[in-house]
Amino acid sequence: MNKLALVLLIASMSTPALSQEIVRIDRDEHLLDGFSFTFQNQNADAADIAFSDGEVTYAWTVGRQAGNPTVTVPYRSQQIDTDIYLVGWLEPESQTFVTMVYNFRSNTSSVSVLARYGAETPFFGFQGGVIEHVEGN
Repeated sequence: MNKLALVLLIASMSTPALSQEIVRIDRDEHLLDGFSFTFQNQNADAADIAFSDGEVTYAWTVGRQAGNPTVTVPYRSQQIDTDIYLVGWLEPESQTFVTMVYNFRSNTSSVSVLARYGAETPFFGFQGGVIEHVEGN
């Protein structure tokens, strides 16, 4: 086999590592638009959460934050597996950054929160929870 034929054969072979889609992290994706559910964390606090038009809206309904004003802010998301999404948003007023992984297969969620960033005493924590009453796409 000549060298040119060998090069063409190798070039035409597709490997999974080379054929995977490149994900741009600078692109806003709103993959959960149309979804709503109740999130309950490990402390039994609960919030109603809804995604629409590139924004997440949530209101705490049970627990120490119940009765606080409803929050609506832009969000970004990425699908990391079938029915599993990485979602993040920034709440400038409270200086809070939230990252959540929603697993709609097991109806669970993992949360990372950085609150009061820029303050003398910021808060950083992880927590898990369950997702109930899922509606949407």
